[in-house]
Amino acid sequence: MRRRRHPRRDARKSARRLVRRRAVALPRRVRAADGGARADHRRRRTAVAVTAAALSGGGAKALTRRLYRSPDPLALYAALSDRGRRSDTMLVETLAGPTLIMDQAALRIECRGQEVHLAALTASGALLLRTLAKCFAHFVAGESGGAERRLVLRFPRPCGDDAEARLLAASPFDVLRALSTGMRSDTPEEPFTLALLGTVAFDHVDLFEDLPAPAEDALGFPDFVFWLAESLIVFEQGLAPRLVCTAFASDDAAESTRAHFSAADRLAALAERCERPLDEVGPAAPSDPAVAETDLDDAAYGAVVARMKAHILAGDVYQIVPSRTFRAPCADPIAAFAAVRRLDRSPYMFFMAAPDHLLFGASPETSVRITREDKWPMVEVKPIAGTRPRGGDADEDDRMEADLRLDQKEIAEHMMLVDLARNDVARVSIPGTRRVAKLMTVERYARVMHLVSSVKGALAIGYDALHALQACLNVGTLSGAPKLKATELLRRTERTKRGPYGGALGWLNGEGLMDTGVVIRSAVVRDGIAYVRAGAGVVHDSDPQKEADETRRKASAILSALGAPETKL
Repeated sequence: MRRRRHPRRDARKSARRLVRRRAVALPRRVRAADGGARADHRRRRTAVAVTAAALSGGGAKALTRRLYRSPDPLALYAALSDRGRRSDTMLVETLAGPTLIMDQAALRIECRGQEVHLAALTASGALLLRTLAKCFAHFVAGESGGAERRLVLRFPRPCGDDAEARLLAASPFDVLRALSTGMRSDTPEEPFTLALLGTVAFDHVDLFEDLPAPAEDALGFPDFVFWLAESLIVFEQGLAPRLVCTAFASDDAAESTRAHFSAADRLAALAERCERPLDEVGPAAPSDPAVAETDLDDAAYGAVVARMKAHILAGDVYQIVPSRTFRAPCADPIAAFAAVRRLDRSPYMFFMAAPDHLLFGASPETSVRITREDKWPMVEVKPIAGTRPRGGDADEDDRMEADLRLDQKEIAEHMMLVDLARNDVARVSIPGTRRVAKLMTVERYARVMHLVSSVKGALAIGYDALHALQACLNVGTLSGAPKLKATELLRRTERTKRGPYGGALGWLNGEGLMDTGVVIRSAVVRDGIAYVRAGAGVVHDSDPQKEADETRRKASAILSALGAPETKL
């Protein structure tokens, strides 16, 4: 006799079949190691102090439109931002991925010490602040109204020696986590419905580690500053640029409707502005050459190198990257950036306008990138170490490259940093998936060439892009090995806080993808003065004068763009 089908029981069986099929769809190399990762995830799932799900009551919807032409991103950014004078705007230009122009942000998120200062820049931002105040009620340290509504959250300092517990403890990064992956995207076909753009300073390490206080904070730069984008222009290779204006919904239907119509109005206005004729961003007006000053002359920097070599011989560190700062007048930052962009086309080119600082530069080095391979998130770190100047012709270029590949000091330094990157990536990867995807290839740029490697791993269940960023920063190429001891020595040696130098800059979206570059070959502009920082990797056989020359060479593109090719010693 034929058995009658039971609808509920059959539905459960069907669901189980679907779950099994979904597991089979994982990449083969991930499946091989995934069993242990799932067990680890069950153990650490309860360790996450603040979950991003608290913002799930509100959604975000993107309204998009294609442009009929493809303008130069810098020319368009300059027109939209009044040549970079309008704060809370940003250009992130990448050669291997999308280029983003942030024209308007809903929120500015600044971290200073254990406090996160949020400022609402639009009506939608004010609504989001109310939701965040509820989500992080236990961390609220202050609120204010007025034209720019503000919220201050204070997080406890992580304690204990367990590295994983510190990684998963409540921290200022939880605010970024809530704003990126904590909201529902009602337009999943648009990857930048939810997008955060900004930078993490080198000194953010104080949030998680006990380090000596820096001697001076000359720049007053935050530990991180990010913006939740409300209006973006996205450039992708082979496609017409598109405008993305996000409407942030709430539980109130009337407010959600207003947000939708506001986004539609912004989209129409932005499209009209983007179609206007654009002026090319040319070089600054000719003036007498300036002379850059430095906080350490060659002799003083050489003495620092000698002290670092003594620490290496004592076994405190294997490699370390002391830096120094050059200063020069900067009357027209966006013209200086345009000159850098022409002189030194790099994988990451950026111009960030914050209320108190401008930051621009052209960086060759990836900090942390999260992409998808076979639908699985992959962590990538690309250490750069080993430098030679470009030759005058192809033959000299080839000889310089051969000399770089055969330099045992450069190779030893590079391999130390590859080992550091392997350790960092392993912290957040499924066991058995970490690999060196590329080892010691030579990449050529306008003025220099570098040895470059790539380390990848499949992001473990229970971790996200911000965990990967926290685990991998600061990169060893800008601190040393081992990183914590090297950073401690740098704090005792360098005269000022580094600010953004050696940190990371880029974007993070609601899909959990991220692309950040190391902040080098850059300038921070404050009160008309540009601060250009550069360092050199020191190992046991480093020559102090050669390392001083290397810092000058690394700063040369920015200083030339500032009209200050000579340095006052």
